[in-house]
Amino acid sequence: MNMASALTEFERLAGESLPLLAVELALILVLFVIARYTHGWWSGVSTREELAERDNIAFGISLAGGMTGLCLVLSGVFHLPGPESMGWKAAWIGAMGLATLALIRLGRWWYDKLALHQVDKQGLILEGNIAMAMVDAAIAIATATVLLANLRWLGEISLAALFLLCLDYFIALTLLVVITRILEHRFKRINQGGSLQRALAQDHRAVALRHSAYLLACGKIIATAGALNPYNPATPMLNVGGWLMWSTIGLALLLALSSGLRYVVLAQIKVSREVELQNNSGIAILDGALVYASALLLANLIQP
Repeated sequence: MNMASALTEFERLAGESLPLLAVELALILVLFVIARYTHGWWSGVSTREELAERDNIAFGISLAGGMTGLCLVLSGVFHLPGPESMGWKAAWIGAMGLATLALIRLGRWWYDKLALHQVDKQGLILEGNIAMAMVDAAIAIATATVLLANLRWLGEISLAALFLLCLDYFIALTLLVVITRILEHRFKRINQGGSLQRALAQDHRAVALRHSAYLLACGKIIATAGALNPYNPATPMLNVGGWLMWSTIGLALLLALSSGLRYVVLAQIKVSREVELQNNSGIAILDGALVYASALLLANLIQP
């Protein structure tokens, strides 16, 4: 192909794709605006007042977590097969974006009710509790990571696929609650009856940093379940069972590997005392990094 024909082909493709790209970018802007205002609506406050007048850092962190989650899922939506015409394609992307916002919000609510049931997370965030905001943002990003992995695993959007998407999503949320219960039990045992939820409610940021890292790492591990369980539309229950089995095994391996790394890397340092009693954010970040590093290592080992 000579230079002239190559330029002609490029102009043809640009003429076909640029209008669609412009529409998609416009939809993204609209979805992010909707994400901002619905976050304030859900909390019963004005986002402008919280962000610009009250300078509520916690509210900003919480909102940023939701927007990051939305961006993650949209990055997977663009690669799914959709309608050919520009109008239907725009409607489809818009509908998927709104569904994503709804699912992330539902995931936050589900986690609040089952894992943070002893505290008023939303009220604490409005009061400026940064620890609780970090956990809220982490759960939004973790669940969005699972949604993105599900979309890539399914590779299509149909009634059967949507059913599996929602089912796997709630399995992931349930597993995140179970992990939180395990961490809560460990916190209580090490701190002579202390409460993880109470520590977060008291704006214990070191504890929040470490707990957020656990949530992100667990989301990463659950997202890899599809790599070991290829999607087969003809066997939906086997798909769900495989997703649950591999997610559970992966989380057990994560806890084991991260404990081993902590024992080796942070030898001669009493991590729990530093983080939970002395509010040592440096140790908390390092401990959280080891947990997330364990998730990345396992995810890359699991990926075929």
